[in-house]
Amino acid sequence: MIDFTGCILIDARCAGSRLPRQLAIVAPMALAEAASLSLRIIDDTGDPRLPRIARRCGARLISVPPAPLGQRLNDAIARCSGEVLVFPGIGNATGAEALLALANEVAAGECDAALLPDLHRGPLQRLLARIRRLPRGKGLCLSRSWFERIGGCDPALEDGAPDELLERLRSCGARIRPGDP
Repeated sequence: MIDFTGCILIDARCAGSRLPRQLAIVAPMALAEAASLSLRIIDDTGDPRLPRIARRCGARLISVPPAPLGQRLNDAIARCSGEVLVFPGIGNATGAEALLALANEVAAGECDAALLPDLHRGPLQRLLARIRRLPRGKGLCLSRSWFERIGGCDPALEDGAPDELLERLRSCGARIRPGDP
């Protein structure tokens, strides 16, 4: 393990009612004594429950004006520090250890970005995810330098912002580690 800093960013609006489960997966990294990744909850909803939820899981709440997801991510990233950015796609975060291992790979320069493993691998799991209306989109871990190099997220995009960011990373020649073995 190398010494680095980074941010895990979770958008409250996208997570919706799944936010507590998502936080339960990634909060152990923010609460660990030697935490190199800080947890940030992006909020444009003004939900009065969010400050309490953020405190409970050791996260910092970043309030941003209502805007599409791409703009919310750009605003939040401008207000946090760290050389590694982690966007755990809703339902894709496998666990704190897996996220930390991927963040270490990116920080060490083994890759420029890494896709988080997709938990909906088989046809039945994908169908159930669609029926339950789980948000689509892969989780992504990338270096801040690549995020800035390609100009961040498209501020006009909502649901497709992370996928479009990934496509631009690919087209610019970033070394991307696949999420599934």
